[in-house]
Amino acid sequence: MTPFVEGSGDIRVLVLHGWALDSAVWAAVRLETNLDKFTYAFVDFPGYGPNRSDADSPTDGIDGMAAAALAAADDLGWDKFAILGHSMGGATALRIATVASDRVSSVVALTPVSPFGTPFDKATYEGFASAYSDPGPTLGGLAPHLSDAQLQNLVARSQTVLDREVWEAYLANWSNASFGSELPGYHGRVILAYGESDPFVSKEYLQETADSLPNASMVAIEHAGHYPMVEAPVQTVRLWEDAFTDKQE
Repeated sequence: MTPFVEGSGDIRVLVLHGWALDSAVWAAVRLETNLDKFTYAFVDFPGYGPNRSDADSPTDGIDGMAAAALAAADDLGWDKFAILGHSMGGATALRIATVASDRVSSVVALTPVSPFGTPFDKATYEGFASAYSDPGPTLGGLAPHLSDAQLQNLVARSQTVLDREVWEAYLANWSNASFGSELPGYHGRVILAYGESDPFVSKEYLQETADSLPNASMVAIEHAGHYPMVEAPVQTVRLWEDAFTDKQE
């Protein structure tokens, strides 16, 4: 699927969504971005989106997701770019950085799942898999700062833009990631951002990833859980735009 592109700036940013939503999860922050300085390309992974077709089968693993995102960049004629990724999209951003390091200037990963994989016990995995039919409790538990209306909209969107096959396929993709040993090969700047109220992707969860990257830093986002782009949009946009322009606090 062709990415949605907006902005006219010299800093190109490939934007990758997470597991439960398509690229519309970035809608709130799109009102806050600097479109004179940046050009954003919002990618939908195969199988996601309201206009998906039967031919859009889920990719195989994180490597397949990285290949799909790189193909989108190729279609745009982008030789070099920064990457912004959320959750499973954050891990995919790091995978792209390891397989195409010469093309990736920097990475901001928001609440990224682990490149080393997330081993669940059987009951927990089945709980995540079965949440497709009623994702509200799972999404609300991960993002306690969402308003009732925001949570309702995320749930409605989730059940519109992907089916159960896609839900289960990408759960397997991100939970079985296994490229952590390759992270030391990427020397670009990486920001690993986590919501201070996220019960899943915490500072402790991210520590192994941060320790494996030569030029990484972790940043907490206040008043946010797993969906900081929805829960704290202004703060989150400033974080990544400052990072991509190499500003330091």
